[in-house]
Amino acid sequence: MKNLRYFLFMILLLAPAFAFSAELKRIPAHSRITAVTVYPDRALTSRSVSLNLKPGSYLIAFDSLPTLIQDDSVRVEGKGSAGVTIVGLEVKRAFLEQSGEKRVKELDEEIHALEQRSGALDARKAGLSAQKAFLESIRVAWGDRISKELAIGRPTSAELLDAAGFVASGVTKAEQLTLDIETEKKSIKDKIDSLRRQLDESTGSSRKETKTVEVMLDVAREGNLTLDLATVIPQAGWVPSYDVRLAADAKTAELTFRAMVRQQTGEDWNNVDLTLSTARPAAGGAPPELNPWRISIFRPQPMAAPMMYEAAAAAPTRRNKAKKAGRMDADTATSEDELAKEAPASFETARISDEQSSVAFHIPRPLDIPSDGSQHGSVVAIEQLPVIMEFMAIPKLSPLVFLRSEIVNRAAYPLLPGKVNTFAGNTYTGSSQLKKVAAGEKFDLFFGSDDQVTVKREELKQQKEAGIFGKNRVSYRYRIELNNFRKEPLTVTLRDQLPLAGDEEIKVSLDDPSIKPDEFGTDGRVTWRTPLKAGEKKELTFGILVEYPKDREVTGL
Repeated sequence: MKNLRYFLFMILLLAPAFAFSAELKRIPAHSRITAVTVYPDRALTSRSVSLNLKPGSYLIAFDSLPTLIQDDSVRVEGKGSAGVTIVGLEVKRAFLEQSGEKRVKELDEEIHALEQRSGALDARKAGLSAQKAFLESIRVAWGDRISKELAIGRPTSAELLDAAGFVASGVTKAEQLTLDIETEKKSIKDKIDSLRRQLDESTGSSRKETKTVEVMLDVAREGNLTLDLATVIPQAGWVPSYDVRLAADAKTAELTFRAMVRQQTGEDWNNVDLTLSTARPAAGGAPPELNPWRISIFRPQPMAAPMMYEAAAAAPTRRNKAKKAGRMDADTATSEDELAKEAPASFETARISDEQSSVAFHIPRPLDIPSDGSQHGSVVAIEQLPVIMEFMAIPKLSPLVFLRSEIVNRAAYPLLPGKVNTFAGNTYTGSSQLKKVAAGEKFDLFFGSDDQVTVKREELKQQKEAGIFGKNRVSYRYRIELNNFRKEPLTVTLRDQLPLAGDEEIKVSLDDPSIKPDEFGTDGRVTWRTPLKAGEKKELTFGILVEYPKDREVTGL
């Protein structure tokens, strides 16, 4: 009796748990991606589902999610009129068993139908061959009979022409139909080959791995609920690309900032709300720690046994592998008359928001980004930036005079590293790589060369004097000629260089320049800022003098 009471007591105690488990209703969440925030090396996808729930316990299942989602990044939020408690969340691996079976069956049916069509064409071709053989037999038989029957007036010429026309038209029609059949058979064969390739691919992909996120809910009050599921996924990112177009007055430049977005997550992003972030999660949220830097006196170790030596020799290899693996991890982790005039089309640009340590660009219209790994461009912003132009020449290396601009980033956000295409008006002048430019910072861009300004450098003399009691001397003399064929004055920044002495016994000097340089660089660069009037020609001469001890040889000259 006591055991029976204990047994009934345990049943009553466990009844709520059994009831909860029995009442747990699984509901598939037919969701789609609605918003994506793309970082340089990953993306945060958000999807939602709307439900109408009555009181009870539910298991909401987000099925068929990409396997690449990071399990520890999954977050869920809910809002609505229903009284809901989110009890738990679990990420599970799942396999779509025989996911290609239906497609395989469809492909088999298509191939079978095409093969039947091909067989029917073969039958028609055989019939046409029999028809041509029959017509040929008529032609041969008539050849023997006509010579005899013509002597007695039969057949008449009209009858003979009718018979000849009958045979000729029959043969021609049969040949044409045979040619059409061969063309159609070739087309069918190509289709069958393509379907067989698809069949081979489908047969090898019968098991497809996916992930499922299950959200457990306890509903106390009936109402509506919208569940938002956010996940971080790799194999996605974006890079900036810039077009900088110099205005006709060369005082401003239009910068068009584009984002090139790519993703290969295994799931297309259709009609999504897209935001681009400059944040770099791979860099971490905190600075790295400095470990103690220890030094000591080197003390040679006693000679080790061969086995010990081999083990020690293997250590660098392991360290090298570890370093290489570390680098791999870092790389991975790592207007009216407006109606009469033609106005240029405008671009829809992004809304920019400053998020403390990063900047976010929200694209104003929904976009489609397929999971194909290719880049898809979208205009983020268009800025008008002030420009200071100058002409620069380095005649030692190039006979061209280049247009160099100093531009101030007046945008409210930094310009990230990326490719920049430069234009002077509508003329493409080249491309280069832009380094990171902070808001308010200056940066340089080149807009190609100007054929209306020329430069020429020539060596006038080279002389070497061997000192008997003093020093050896090597001297060079150069002339640089500048021409301004423009109709306005300008200034050319001219650069040359002096050799850098690698020994204190070597003395290098600029010898008798016709125009005093404006700047000497620590790297040996010599700079002249030379004004030129419209149509003016100007010459500049200078020498380089190298002195060193008479018993020494100098390399590098």
